[in-house]
Amino acid sequence: MKQFKFQNKASVIRGIKEEKPRKKRNWDRILYLTIFALIFASFLFYILQRNIYVSSLGEVITERFDVMNAEDIQILKYYVVEQDTVKAGDTLFKYRSDFREEDDGGGLAGVTISNTLVDKPSDWIMREITNTKKNIQLKSLDIKELESRLVKANSELERLKLEVYLDVHSPAVLKQIRQNISDHLIDKSKLQSEISYLYQYLRQLEAIDIQDRARSQAAADVANAGFGSGSTSIRYYLSPVSGIITQVLTPEFGITYRKDVTMYISDLDKIFIKAYIEQNDIDFYQPGDVVKLNFIDGTKSQGKIKDFYINTQEVPIEFREVRGKNQRNIVTEIYPLSTNDQLKWMRYYKFTVKVSKLKYF
Repeated sequence: MKQFKFQNKASVIRGIKEEKPRKKRNWDRILYLTIFALIFASFLFYILQRNIYVSSLGEVITERFDVMNAEDIQILKYYVVEQDTVKAGDTLFKYRSDFREEDDGGGLAGVTISNTLVDKPSDWIMREITNTKKNIQLKSLDIKELESRLVKANSELERLKLEVYLDVHSPAVLKQIRQNISDHLIDKSKLQSEISYLYQYLRQLEAIDIQDRARSQAAADVANAGFGSGSTSIRYYLSPVSGIITQVLTPEFGITYRKDVTMYISDLDKIFIKAYIEQNDIDFYQPGDVVKLNFIDGTKSQGKIKDFYINTQEVPIEFREVRGKNQRNIVTEIYPLSTNDQLKWMRYYKFTVKVSKLKYF
């Protein structure tokens, strides 16, 4: 028989090495994690804002003069544009009041001077100006009298505190003297508000007086130059106050009817933010604090707290946490830090602004 010879070498099994399949990205999981991270970050930011920052709402206030006329007029030409700074006595625009009448040439070449332009300022204006100044002086004297009473009352309060401590009087007397001080402060605040209104009224009267004098002078100048007699209405409106032209409402050759506003002039030196602070947050605000301001369009600025009002005020409806529910907050005034801030705030007259600051720093 034939002998078989087996190989002693180990057999080798050959095969193809398979690559591990690549794991597909789980986009759903990534999306869920991203949304969760955003929600968590927003919640964390909200918690930090509530515990580190204190905020309130307010509005930009400025003393604004409304340029109006006592008769229907047509604007012929403006000498200023919006954002121009003007001084009292600067010429704002040229206008006429007989625009409904047709002149022979179809234009203004044949205009003549009206006798009404050379009249002296109305006597009632002068009387009103005199009476208004007198009322301001009388109310200023009343304020000085109240301040004197407040000094005496505060001195009396300190003396009574000591006597109450020594059991000479009961604590009830302190309540009475504090009530008297509070009443004096309320009366003083009312008088200050009345004086502020009287000053505004006085400025309007003086503006009318300036207009009358300017018209009389313009009429006299033209009459002396040799123009005829008849009627015309070409006049020049002089600014009664200094400030900035914030808005022009009537275009050139447009008509402004009696008591309608032609333009607004705002006083740069008297612009501030009136903020309504919740009574629970008053401890975090102090006069002189610098606060952050966020306007409705995202513009940011800074301001300084000047003072707090003595009495609480009813919060405007748009600033209330619950609409329709009466709410009284403490009111403070915030003033700009620089001229740039003044110009920036001017665009947001009567706009809502968010006031915020750190609680503990």
